Amino acid sequence: MTKNDETIEFHPSAGVFLKSDHLITHDDLERVFNLYTPFVGATSYAVYHLLVNELPFTTNQMQRQDHNFIIDSLNISLPNFVKCRRRLEAAGLIKTFYEKDAIGEVYGYRLLTPLSADKFFKEKLLAGLLYKFVGEARYLQLERRYDVQGQDELSGADISARFLQVFQHQNNSNLPHTPLTYQEASPQVDTSDFQFDDFSEMVRGAKIEEVKKHRNFLVAMHLTYGVNETTLAGVVNQSVTLDSHEINESDVQRLLRQQTPQKKAVTASTMQEPKTDVPEIKNAEARALIEIANTTAAQDFLIYVKNTLKNGLVLKKERDVVDYLIAQSTLSMPVVNVLVHYVLIGLQNESLQPALVTTIADSWTQNRVDSPEKALIQIQQHQKANQERQEKRFTRGNKQEKVTPKFVKQKDAGIDTKNEESLQDGTVAAALAKLKNIKTKN
Repeated sequence: MTKNDETIEFHPSAGVFLKSDHLITHDDLERVFNLYTPFVGATSYAVYHLLVNELPFTTNQMQRQDHNFIIDSLNISLPNFVKCRRRLEAAGLIKTFYEKDAIGEVYGYRLLTPLSADKFFKEKLLAGLLYKFVGEARYLQLERRYDVQGQDELSGADISARFLQVFQHQNNSNLPHTPLTYQEASPQVDTSDFQFDDFSEMVRGAKIEEVKKHRNFLVAMHLTYGVNETTLAGVVNQSVTLDSHEINESDVQRLLRQQTPQKKAVTASTMQEPKTDVPEIKNAEARALIEIANTTAAQDFLIYVKNTLKNGLVLKKERDVVDYLIAQSTLSMPVVNVLVHYVLIGLQNESLQPALVTTIADSWTQNRVDSPEKALIQIQQHQKANQERQEKRFTRGNKQEKVTPKFVKQKDAGIDTKNEESLQDGTVAAALAKLKNIKTKN
């Protein structure tokens, strides 16, 4: 077994053992589907559902199972399974245990029951993610779905029968002692990079008990907006009410939204080692885009593309999807910038649609796109494949005129790899010339 900062890598032949503290019902699965799936993903839900269905058949199992049955049943790759499992772990739906026995590596998956709807909507980390992905209308609809059913109030006197009016109490009954261990799913927050105690001391106007009451919400704001202890404490200080000395969560979110995201300074400690497998981009316009993507904060880049290049407005859902991509840390900021440019300029979309953006981001993550150069090549290869599919549709003498994609020109791009085509276009050149005027902050 090899470990890194991201995950544990293992082979499909590693053993699988499943456990649940108690029965996970259809209602539990329905809550996972409605409340958790929007942010863990449909494939992650399928993994959870499959493991729950396998629980009754793994008790005293004689034949050792491995991960092949999961991968084959869901038709997913092993890296994709690891990513889905980590999402379920982060949401508190699965706990993973590892050991080695006489046969080899073994992974134990302890399946946890999802939070009740009431606890889910009170858990700021989970409720905030649901709100971000489904929007306000759907969020309120789901909240009402799990709220009071039928009439809000029933008038009249309560005439229900009492227990001893109907049943005789048995004092001499000897009940077997079978204690149940019940553990609901709750997100595990890793605050190793966020010193909550130090942050609490910087908050003025609110008692320490009040700050701790909003712990999960404040950690969620740190993870979502990437602000440090000092910056977040300054925002919280502005939100503390003068009369009751309470933290106003709505004000905290509003103030964080108003702040212009700052680009982190590049230091020797944060610079990665040079990538030897990145092809050299010789096209001038492509190099200009790469340079701008490397030196511009993601939110700044989005604002300029929408306001200047498209003469539009930056929507809340667009800010949210960019925040999500950065928070996931699977794609670097320059790659996210190229992705935003491709969706808005290359594909000529009016806005960033979360479904399209996250689909492309997932594809790039699986293909290990870790630089703007690789992102441009991914775009080129995707467009080339689409063009070839279009040409196959027009056979039998009907020649379809080739349409040069908005983002790619069909001449030599000057990329130091075989058969790489151009990434140049006149419209893009003009847009990139405007992009050079972006002012960024270090």
